[in-house]
Amino acid sequence: MTSNDEGNTLEKGIFKEDLEVKILDSKETILTKDKTSRIQFHPFIYFYFIAEGSGTFFIENDSIKVRQNDLVIINSNIGHNLYVDGDEYSCRILGFGLESIGVSKKARDSSDDTDIDLENFFHLPCQAAGDSVLYAFNNIIEEFNSDKPFARTMANALASIFIVNFMRYNNQGLKVIDDINVNRQIDYIKSYIDNNYASDIKLEDLSSIAYMNKFHIIAEFKQSYRVTPIEYLILKRIEISKGLLISTNHSMDQIADIVGFNSQSYFNQVFKKKVGITPSQFRKKHRL
Repeated sequence: MTSNDEGNTLEKGIFKEDLEVKILDSKETILTKDKTSRIQFHPFIYFYFIAEGSGTFFIENDSIKVRQNDLVIINSNIGHNLYVDGDEYSCRILGFGLESIGVSKKARDSSDDTDIDLENFFHLPCQAAGDSVLYAFNNIIEEFNSDKPFARTMANALASIFIVNFMRYNNQGLKVIDDINVNRQIDYIKSYIDNNYASDIKLEDLSSIAYMNKFHIIAEFKQSYRVTPIEYLILKRIEISKGLLISTNHSMDQIADIVGFNSQSYFNQVFKKKVGITPSQFRKKHRL
């Protein structure tokens, strides 16, 4: 992040001319083998920095190994959670979420700035710049959570400086884009699924609680979260079952029942389709 030549390799015009940064959430999280993160769907982009330790990020159907000084950027409405590595006691993560922006990657073989490779996340090792990134994240979190005068304004300013410097000197050809706020009714539906995933939820139920036509729900939910409500329900159940497979001795029948699948065979079928391996294989591979 020190060479002007690196900045010049990025084509002129692929970034937003003006960047308005507003932090919606900023915190430090310490995870242990006994305290893994639950699946999260932030309706805004989130920047994570691994300050200490190592682990595995599960992001939708992908998994990535992360270690100290790695930066992970996850765009809005992408389900994700983190498990601490088996040989680590804990993992310390710093993070902040920003309103109304996203990050995309410009297609390398295209001169058209509108041709964008949409990706759910970016994993960027920052080993050489680890100290400066850690300093920036610590300052952002401290200001955001302090009671000093104009603390939120200062936090937004610090986040702006970090984003601008990062975008100028990274060599990934990244682009800041406008994001769309989540429809409140759709957000309510997601929250309902989050809290009732073990229930027998049908589209008709969601239509009733949101006062929306079920076909409209499917279209709007997919636009906001990139999956249909029922697909999200299945992903939610899969993520909860992953935690149970790792942290409990429950049988497959018990886990299937807890998360809302109507049979063990259907649980096995769906899990293997989404994760690539059976629940038993996952437990054996990731058991703490």
